[in-house]
Amino acid sequence: DVDKDSNPRTSVVVWDDWAGGLGLYSTDGKEGLNRFSFSRCTTQYKGHLVIPLFFINMAYVGVSGDILETNERAGLIHAAANNGTDAYSWNPADDTWSGKLHDFPAAVTDSLNFTLGGTEYVAFAHTGGYSYSSNGTSYTDDTTSPTLHMAFWDDRLWGIDNTGQLWFSSTIGVEIDDAKLSLPAGYVNGLFTGPDAAGEDILYASTEVGLYAHDAANARFVKTKVAFPQNTFAGKGAATWNGEIYISPGGMAVWRYDPERGVIIPIGLDRDGGLPILHRGNVQRLIPTHNGLLAVVNTTIQGSIYEYTGLGWHFVAYYAADIDSAHASDVNGTYRLYYTGEAASRYLALQVGQVNPDEDVLIYDTVLGVWEHITPWFNAGQNEIDKTAIRVRIDCTNMTSTETVGVRYGLDYSDDYESSSFSITSSGVTTLTFPTIADNNVEAGSDFRAIRFKFILNNGSTTTLSPNVKSLSLEWRRKIPARYGFEFTINRSESYGGKTPKEMKADLITAIETSAQVEFTFVDDDGST
Repeated sequence: DVDKDSNPRTSVVVWDDWAGGLGLYSTDGKEGLNRFSFSRCTTQYKGHLVIPLFFINMAYVGVSGDILETNERAGLIHAAANNGTDAYSWNPADDTWSGKLHDFPAAVTDSLNFTLGGTEYVAFAHTGGYSYSSNGTSYTDDTTSPTLHMAFWDDRLWGIDNTGQLWFSSTIGVEIDDAKLSLPAGYVNGLFTGPDAAGEDILYASTEVGLYAHDAANARFVKTKVAFPQNTFAGKGAATWNGEIYISPGGMAVWRYDPERGVIIPIGLDRDGGLPILHRGNVQRLIPTHNGLLAVVNTTIQGSIYEYTGLGWHFVAYYAADIDSAHASDVNGTYRLYYTGEAASRYLALQVGQVNPDEDVLIYDTVLGVWEHITPWFNAGQNEIDKTAIRVRIDCTNMTSTETVGVRYGLDYSDDYESSSFSITSSGVTTLTFPTIADNNVEAGSDFRAIRFKFILNNGSTTTLSPNVKSLSLEWRRKIPARYGFEFTINRSESYGGKTPKEMKADLITAIETSAQVEFTFVDDDGST
């Protein structure tokens, strides 16, 4: 009856589950073993580490300006292209764009699909008001009320402008002013619905200083417990998912707010050390889906999409520039995430319910061809002692000549990885013994204070194949600092050094029993001293 710790001379730490999510910098080997530091692999599925799902490049819209908003109506994706000034529609049946449908009075700032009075609309907000379409081919401009963001609640269309003035419309094209935020102009970053303290849906305004609830009975906004110092990006990401409100106060942070209990919990991408600095930016959007809450994060060099599953955050997709819009939809009967960067549009499949890569046929990305996954630093919770990495055992499936896994390791918090690396090309358990740092040809182990691993997943051109890393087991040993004991005999048959035998005994007992350390010196008796 043995377990992984039964060996009296070595210890074992195992990573076989990544579902806890990214952002963990270090672990003692007891906590956080279902988490990792950073990854561009698919990590949501327990017991599997595979390549991300395949994305499709949609046809080019035909204009060079950025696509700032996307939404849907009646089986078509509608987009505000040419830097948000022109309306186009995309047909998923044949991957074709319409010609320009409309010139918006100003660049759009938000979009909404809603049904009012039995008619389905798609609408785009802009500083000139909002523009809506009831047939998908032509738009009407409503310039009565400037609009920054829109929402649909209580069978009414709601909008809010840059000054915080809220309006509603029971009949399309007719707006009535309602509450107004007591905040400076430009502080409003979102308008959405969510539960109140009684669990009933109400309107919320997300702002640069916090979350405000709409009191419809008294036509006013009420400040909630969600408050933070003013930040330009605060409130840009705000949504309701699984009956709770999620909002970003800026940067990579996201707060989960339960209005019924009045509880606020930080759950963002910045926890436990956060992402590497090159991948840090600001949460721009939060998008609820069946399996998770998606966050769009733009950095200075790229945009990325991450998914929060309730356990942690996981990589979904990225683009080599800002991601300007993202929209989850089952338009035309296929559940997808649509996202745009510059004038380009992409989509990838979204899942409904749990997925097992061993059972379900998934379509994996073959564009980049190389995907990295980095574990936390493992220090055994004892930085004060030396440790030696002896061997690793890596269990992989679905390996071929092109579906391979490279393994590298880093030591002692260095940004660099050791020159020796491993490559796995066959399924099953691969056992690899560590070389020493001084001589990579001698398999004597590698000393470390802390150690981490990097997987590099490679795939070929077959979209249904991906290497699958099941587990990583590290066998290691502690090197406890050497302690030496001395055994000696003292002759107390006569006086020595001015001490009587009785005094020598008393001095020895005092030295043994004192709590302070006592100097112990000796010389070898070689006959000359």
